[in-house]
Amino acid sequence: MRQLHRTHFHHTFATRGLEQGIPLKVMQSILGHSSLAITADLYSHVLPNTKEEEMKKLESVL
Repeated sequence: MRQLHRTHFHHTFATRGLEQGIPLKVMQSILGHSSLAITADLYSHVLPNTKEEEMKKLESVL
């Protein structure tokens, strides 16, 4: 049986939080990362869908 570590919960929390719209800068603070680059590098896989959703918000303005 596979053992769960604290980092599994940490990663799941961050991934789900970003998917729900928590800004990357806020997540950096919550996770205690020293720079935004660290957070972005670790969780950028979550952001492509977010980018698409954010671009849709601009469609009505443009």
